[in-house]
Order: sequence, then structure tokens, then C-alpha cells
Amino acid sequence: MTIRKFLAKTHLVIGLSTGVLFTIIALSGALYTWEPEFSRLMYHQQVAEEGKPFISISEIRNTLEKTFPEGDFRTALYRDPESSIEVLLYAPGTYYLAQLNPYTAELIHLQDMNKGWINYVKKLHRNLLLGEAGREIVHWITLLALPMLISGLVIWWPANGWPRKNKFYLRWSLSPKKLNYNLHSILGFYASWILFFAVITGIYWGFGAVRTTVKQLSGETKINWETPLSSDPGTGQGAGNDAMLNRLISEYHAEFRGSEVRISIPHKKEDPIHLSIIDPNKGITEINHYYHDQYTGDRIQGNFLNGLSSEISTFNVINGMVYDIHFGSILGLPGRVLVFLGSLIAGSLPITGFIIWWAKRKKRPKK
Repeated sequence: MTIRKFLAKTHLVIGLSTGVLFTIIALSGALYTWEPEFSRLMYHQQVAEEGKPFISISEIRNTLEKTFPEGDFRTALYRDPESSIEVLLYAPGTYYLAQLNPYTAELIHLQDMNKGWINYVKKLHRNLLLGEAGREIVHWITLLALPMLISGLVIWWPANGWPRKNKFYLRWSLSPKKLNYNLHSILGFYASWILFFAVITGIYWGFGAVRTTVKQLSGETKINWETPLSSDPGTGQGAGNDAMLNRLISEYHAEFRGSEVRISIPHKKEDPIHLSIIDPNKGITEINHYYHDQYTGDRIQGNFLNGLSSEISTFNVINGMVYDIHFGSILGLPGRVLVFLGSLIAGSLPITGFIIWWAKRKKRPKK
């Protein structure tokens, strides 16, 4: 058996055995590419700008105590003047995102993040709605997709010479059988260059050995990270010091007007007040993290795992880029469109491939 025939057989076996699940993973991934837009619509994040100062942490706390007292207030995300303030709340067995009007503190929407179709799409992509067992299945299907992509490109390339023009564009006037073959072959060729990045980043997430190897090669294991801590004066004050929180969120949001600002609520005596400065037009690696003592308000400085973007380690750059590459956000909107189209095509390939196999099977003479 030649190498080409072996790869063709490999392509067929992997495609037939994983095709249905691969289609589900790919199509749910394509849909989840637009999660920010879906969330903005479904969670009612759009508000009318009123030209007034944003509400304080104290006002957020007052609203939550009246409308959802069982929620444990963790963080508040202050965004632009036309977006709600997003509040993270913990509850037994789940967590919630609450959307509050930034000018009136009115609760606009409360979402259990273990429910809702957007979250089901995410779980479908990550674990096929089967929990940890499903997560492992997704990881191995992602790994098997890599040899399937490579073998597909080898099959696409002519056995002799260079590919002709008809290998690069679709002709809709062909017979249904030939058109289906071209949909599989030509669209698969173009999508493969996008899917390579999605698959490799998926493998990085799915297998701890890959991340461990990258961590060791990048020198991350040799870095001694410090932990930002507040200095407890022993007076019993802190953790609920809204005046301190109000002052810091006001200062940071005024200083970084073009960015989103997330502030954490300390829950333990040694917890710092953690503020994240997020540029919505940049990736995860560009987020800047600041820490303040919850008792004095003084800034805490040190060699922190999550610190300033200018001081980020090589491993954390790779970690952040993996996320941005997987969803295409590393190239902004054009990148997300590419990932969306590539995932749509990927979801169609097992279907068109099965039709090709079935047609050939029917043509074989009976013994």
C-alpha cells in the first residue's frame, strides 16, 4: 500500500468514526464565535446613555440585597456609557451574571450561567453536554482531527504535477455528485488552513502534557510568583469597606475611559482589591491588573502572575494567544468571521464526505 493510499484510508476511517461528533463540535463552535453579540442582545447589555456619573459599588450592593440577596457579590465590570454594569454573583452550585443600569442601579437582567441556550452551546462545544466524559471525548476528537486535516490536504494534491485551476474554485453547474465532491474537496482545502489553528489550540487546551511541556520550555516553572496580600491591621475593618471600593473604581474608570474596568470585592482578611483594565479592542495578553490594600487603599506592587501586560511572562503570552487564536479574536472581527466560516465548512465536511463514501460503496460490484 502506497503512502497516499494509506493516508486516504486513514482519512476515511477517522472521518466515518468521528464525523457526527465532529460536526456537532464544529457547528456549535461556529455559533459560539458570536457569543459577545448574542450575550449583548439576550442579556440586555445595551442601555441608553444618560450623561451622568456611573453608580457606585454601594448602590450596586443595595440593589443586589433587595433583588437577589442569596447571591455572593464578587466582581463588578464597568464598561462604556452605553453598556450595563455586569456583576458576578456566586450561588450554591452555580454562578450568575447580573446586568445593572449604570445610571439608576436598576437590575435589568439576571442570568444563571449554567442555563440558557448560549451556555448550552458553549457546553455542547466543550463537552457535548456529557460533563467530564464528554470533555475527554472532545479532546480526542480534536486530536484525531489533525491527521484528518493533513491526510485531506495530501489527497487534495494531485498525484502527479501541480493542481489545476479547477481545484481552487467551485462550479455550480456540475452534476450533484461532482458538486458534492467539490464541496468536500475545495471547501475542505480552504477551511483546513483555518482549522489547523483551531485544532492545535484545542489540543493545547485539551491535554495537560502539552501545556506542561510549553510551560517548561518557556521557563515558567523557574519563575517564583508572588501573591498580592492586604495587611490586616487587626481592627476588624475591611472586606466590606465600600468607601474604599467606591473611590478606587471612580478613579480607575476616570483614568481609563476607553477601557473596561473590573473590580473585585475582597472576601478574606488578606484579600487585595483587584482591578483589571480591559481594552475591548485588544486580546487577553493586553489586560493590566492592579492590586490595592483593602484597608489603606495603597497600591500593592510585586512580581505577580497576573500583573501589568508589559511584564507578562512568555508562557502567559502563549496562553492568552491560544484563546485569541482559537476564536479568531486575535485578528479582530475579520478573524472571527474566518473562524466562523471555517467552522461552518468543517461541520459540513463529514456530511459531504459520507455522501462520497456511500456513492462509491453503492457502485462496487456484488461478489
